[in-house]
Amino acid sequence: MTGKRPSITKTPSVAEYQRIRKYVIDSVLAAGNMPVRLASMRELAGEFGVSIATVQRALKELTDDGYLTARKGVGLFTNPDRAWLRGKCDVIGVLAADGRQIYFENFLWNLLASTGRAVTGTRRLLYNVSLMYTTERVLGSMELSSMAGMIWLGPDFAPSAAADGFARALKVPVVTVNDRREGFSCVSMDVEQEGYEVGRRLLAEGRTSPIVVAKRRGMLQIAGLERAFREAGVPFNDRLLVLRGAGMEERLGTMLDLLDAPQAIYAVGGMLRDIAPLLRRHKLDCGRCRLIGEASVWEPDFSGWVVDQDFDALAAAACNRLFSEMRGGPRRDCLIPRIIREWKAGDSERF
Repeated sequence: MTGKRPSITKTPSVAEYQRIRKYVIDSVLAAGNMPVRLASMRELAGEFGVSIATVQRALKELTDDGYLTARKGVGLFTNPDRAWLRGKCDVIGVLAADGRQIYFENFLWNLLASTGRAVTGTRRLLYNVSLMYTTERVLGSMELSSMAGMIWLGPDFAPSAAADGFARALKVPVVTVNDRREGFSCVSMDVEQEGYEVGRRLLAEGRTSPIVVAKRRGMLQIAGLERAFREAGVPFNDRLLVLRGAGMEERLGTMLDLLDAPQAIYAVGGMLRDIAPLLRRHKLDCGRCRLIGEASVWEPDFSGWVVDQDFDALAAAACNRLFSEMRGGPRRDCLIPRIIREWKAGDSERF
């Protein structure tokens, strides 16, 4: 049995409408109290690289929405009644991952929502940068002329050479969030400090032999964990380190069989998603074993320490960093502490 294919419509793309709509709204705001005649449909079609029919349809919607008024035999004019923004106001671009996201999962959406609140809360306008078109077409269009700076959310969420090239071609400050890119300031979570804080808390409870499950040995959380043990004069047991790859599940399963109830299991990053089925099969006793994992992949029926992102703090720091660079300040990275909180199975709170 096969799934039903989505129907294919032959209407112009959403991206085309967005570009034309932004140009018209920018024109309305720039015109202010004085009605200004819009360029002809033929000129706009050439500028945006679309058909005249597409421009005609977009302008009709904008006229229906009140941004434009038609003068018979003359053309379309901006409507001063919709010029609700007076004076100069910075427009801040926000690029989510590769700029081609159609669906958003929990992490990227929370990051985008917090950034939106942080930008607009400073009486600036947010422009959602879309790279549905080629980088050259986006850069060559009129739509980015008013952008004073850009925040790039999660470049590694959907790595893209086109998005990287676009960001580097801009003539305004760019700040990345969560993932570093050479040449840009970065605001990210302090994952090394996360590991250090987890280590301190485990040692305070007398848990000196945690199982650590990670994607690779060089993760900063592990470095922080080792630092906490080193400062306390407690040897860190490398033999309890389980890395993603062939044999990971078998190795962890053997440890669970031998240890009966491990002192702690620290699933670094999103590794709890990988090992949750195994923990269920072994009926892990979260009352005896301290389980630690990411909020984004946490299972509500587990108990333990949840490691969470402070999205609002990330967004606020990214805005502060960008606004500083817009005023001529230097590039500088910024680390934000992560939140570690206790979760008890059955809690009604949602992540």
